Amino acid sequence: MRIQWVNIYFKICMIASITMILSTLALSDEGLLDLLKKVQENKTSEATWNSDRERRFSAEAAARKEMMIKAEAQVLEQEKLRDRLKSQFDKNETELAELESLLEKRVGDLGELFGVFRQMADDSQTMLYDSLITFEKPERKKIVSALAESDEIPTIPQMRELWTLMIEEAALSGQVSRFQAEITEPGGENYVADVVRVGTFNIITGNRYLNYLSETDQAIELPRQPAGYVQTSASDLFLAPSGQQVGFYVDPSRGALLGLLVQSPSLLERIEQGKSVGYAIIGVGFVGLLIVLQRLIVLTRIRIRMSRQLKTIDVPKPDNPLGRMMIAYYENRHLDLEAIKRRVEAIMFTDLADVRKGLQVIKVLAAVAPLMGLLGTVTGMIGTFQAITLFGTGDPKLMAGGISQALITTVLGLCAAIPLLLSHSFLSSRVMLLSKLIGEQSLTILAEKAESDLKTRG
Repeated sequence: MRIQWVNIYFKICMIASITMILSTLALSDEGLLDLLKKVQENKTSEATWNSDRERRFSAEAAARKEMMIKAEAQVLEQEKLRDRLKSQFDKNETELAELESLLEKRVGDLGELFGVFRQMADDSQTMLYDSLITFEKPERKKIVSALAESDEIPTIPQMRELWTLMIEEAALSGQVSRFQAEITEPGGENYVADVVRVGTFNIITGNRYLNYLSETDQAIELPRQPAGYVQTSASDLFLAPSGQQVGFYVDPSRGALLGLLVQSPSLLERIEQGKSVGYAIIGVGFVGLLIVLQRLIVLTRIRIRMSRQLKTIDVPKPDNPLGRMMIAYYENRHLDLEAIKRRVEAIMFTDLADVRKGLQVIKVLAAVAPLMGLLGTVTGMIGTFQAITLFGTGDPKLMAGGISQALITTVLGLCAAIPLLLSHSFLSSRVMLLSKLIGEQSLTILAEKAESDLKTRG
């Protein structure tokens, strides 16, 4: 039908063209004959051209029909495949639901076990990361991180790894180990040296304590080391051969107490907190102790010489009070008793004054030292109240300086007064013994003179 409509369309076009030609050409006989010839020629060529087109159209229609048959066959095949896959999918869904139900039944209490394992892995990760043993064995971090961060059901080998890490931590926490590590100085420079690990408590190198930073996996020297005796114990442990027992100061808090210890001010820093009043108290105490030392030496020397004089009573020596009294007696024994008594008492009072010299100064210094401490206390509290007036009570550090001065000066005053008081009491007892001995010997000399006079008169 399509081909017939095409032929009709072309015939109409030919008629229209002929009509147009007839309208433009003159209608002469010759012209009509020529026109007839042209029409016949065109008709013949048109028929040939139409025949060729009809053949091509027929061939194309057959090919398209064949393609349509193949496409319909492919569609039918895909529909069958779709039905087959849908059936397989439904079957798989059913099997998967059955397997999941079976898995839940078989897991049972293992689900709780896996939850406990993950919790233990998280807790162990925190513990092992901060452990000094991890600083010696850094490969443990990768193992415990993989166990803690895994979202899959743990396997038996993984459980054994976690168990092994925990047993290793418990076993090595009671050992002292030596290994090489990179150490960072407070100034930021790094160096490699031998490090001694004491369980999970402390790490040292030489006589210096180290602080372990688990975030950066670094061992840093403490900017301020503890007291000298603590450093000495660290040096003894570092130099000790394997198997030898030495004393060592362990920080059971794994660095917390040591950090507080090194932050506490030293003796010089505490003295500096007392400021000028504190230095004045120390000066008073130092002067007082020098006087005490000097008087102790003098009294000890006098006591020794007097002891020697008592052993050689017939040979008086002028280097001690007893000898000088005996010399005065022998030189003036031809005089009467009263004259000798005055001569002996004059020497005795002079020697007693020398013996008691300095005691009153020590007593005054012992009384002045706590008063100076009280002065420092008042001065510090005045500074504290001035800071409160200017800045309020929001920041305690602003008041710490005045309070420290008040407390330190009080302590320094007491520390200076107590030994001076004790020294004064001790020296006073020594002076009393010497005075008693001098007085007894003077009375003995006078008594002998009185007996001698009585015998002469009789």
